[in-house]
Amino acid sequence: MGRVVIRCLAVLSVTQTINWAFLFYAFALWAPRILKETGWSETLVFGGFSVALLATGLCSPYAGKSVDRYGGRPVLTIGTLVGAAGLVVLAQATTPATYLLAWGVIGAGMAGALYDPAFATLAQVAGPHTRRAISTLTLAGGFASTLSWPLTMWLLTSHDWRQIALLYAVILVMVCAPLHAFLLPKASERQAPPAPASTDRTGTTAAPILNSPEWLVMMLFATVIMLHGFVTSAFSVHMVHVLDTLGLGEKTAVLAGSLVGPAQVLARLVEMLLGKRIPALILGVFSVMLLPVAFGLLIGLPTGFMSALLFGLFYGASNGLVTIIRGIIPLALFGPHGYGRRLGMISAPSLAIKAGSPMVFAAVMAQSGVDQVLALSLGSALIAGIAMTILFIRESHIR
Repeated sequence: MGRVVIRCLAVLSVTQTINWAFLFYAFALWAPRILKETGWSETLVFGGFSVALLATGLCSPYAGKSVDRYGGRPVLTIGTLVGAAGLVVLAQATTPATYLLAWGVIGAGMAGALYDPAFATLAQVAGPHTRRAISTLTLAGGFASTLSWPLTMWLLTSHDWRQIALLYAVILVMVCAPLHAFLLPKASERQAPPAPASTDRTGTTAAPILNSPEWLVMMLFATVIMLHGFVTSAFSVHMVHVLDTLGLGEKTAVLAGSLVGPAQVLARLVEMLLGKRIPALILGVFSVMLLPVAFGLLIGLPTGFMSALLFGLFYGASNGLVTIIRGIIPLALFGPHGYGRRLGMISAPSLAIKAGSPMVFAAVMAQSGVDQVLALSLGSALIAGIAMTILFIRESHIR
């Protein structure tokens, strides 16, 4: 990989870790404090995060198209600043309307500040090394939850959640936005994708966007990402609470949850070392199937730190690898032409469904208890694995 790619990776490794930690993961520990301080319902509090995910889904196609047209530098810079602005509004929110507005702004920022635009940015400079570049980036970004939860927990011992939101906004503005604005590739450093071809499905060129066969494949893959994300999105918010409810206690639950990050990193490191030997679709089946295994262990083993530890490791490995396949499978199937737009189109329905998952899980937990939440998670994860297997069989037959 050349100097431009290495510089791009260095910048995005720092900014993606911080952006995910502050814009996405921190809410898991803010939520109980928001409930206690405001007296609002769980539906409203967790609904704010759902609004954020819905806004991300609505904005993702536009963000992806913008990266294709203008490059990642302006999109990631603006996305980070918008996310920071949302944190500022959140810190000042005293009414439900303002609270929901804040999360809508944060969600719009996430569409331009998280993995999809970062992957598309890498694809523009890495060329044939894009898969390795994506794996390297997610290797660093896997520490986001490991950074966010212990850091936020420590800050909560001396500051309230509003002060922490303001602090995180300042870091986004002072650190991440300038790194994006000044160090990401300029237009002259980007590679032009090859011209599209109408029939090639080898992964070296791209079929025209929106033809019928591609729609079918994209919808099937979007279903995989949607169902996997339905579970992981909810658990990014509820994991600590679920493990606490199972009897671990909040501190132990945070410790177990913090293992998700290292598990993500370890799985991504193995993929980076062995990736050339593993076709993208086979990696996809393995990655998605790890999630039902994780919930099977949590449900089947006696409740305790060991079951939570194993759950965190398998859950983290699945989440870490699915982040990679979300970037590399569309590239392998359709090539780099219109890659950013495709990522946005795949992410949009997924994020729309994921938007409701924190509220759905909160409602199920309130009405039926944690066992039903775990059953819902296992069932959704199994269906995602079956859909990914169908996609693998279909594409293997075509090729």
